[in-house]
Amino acid sequence: MLNLKKFLSGSLLAVALGACAGVFAAPVYHVTIDTSTLGNSNAVLDLELGALTGNAAPVTATLNHFMGAYGASDFSGSASGAIGSSVRLVNDAGYSGLLQSIILGGLFSFDLSFDVGTGGLDGSSFTAMLYNADFSATLGMDTPLVQIDLMPGQADVVSPANAFASATAVPEPSTLLSMVTGLGLLGFGLRRRAR
Repeated sequence: MLNLKKFLSGSLLAVALGACAGVFAAPVYHVTIDTSTLGNSNAVLDLELGALTGNAAPVTATLNHFMGAYGASDFSGSASGAIGSSVRLVNDAGYSGLLQSIILGGLFSFDLSFDVGTGGLDGSSFTAMLYNADFSATLGMDTPLVQIDLMPGQADVVSPANAFASATAVPEPSTLLSMVTGLGLLGFGLRRRAR
């Protein structure tokens, strides 16, 4: 009987840990770019993922849930996909990018997640820049509106400190579920112990 109890409690622990694996997943970022102060002409949003050196860990960036007045897309490197569904940027060739035509004057947003592989010592960087339609000038700032640096084994470094853009981590619904489940199990255990 004692072995059965140990087996069942071990199985319950394994199931609980497996159900909570999403808590340890890489964060999803919601990126918002505000062009309301930049007029209402055509422009190009340049989204790039590049390896910092040739020894970078493999990284895939997935962009989806695009909102805004988007036009034609031009992919480079190992980039693929469509604005209507999702776009993938991969640093396997050192660089991949999306040049996305937009109409200024509103908010543009998308969700961004990274899958960082193992095997490299150096990192990669995701950047978002804004150019006028003929690429003769940057809009908003001369530096990236959003930059997220990814280093293997370290936390992501997000640097959108400007008035035009923000990149915020999207809270995982599984975190709340895990907390409620844990509190429920704790209460159940205390109640059972009191008997």
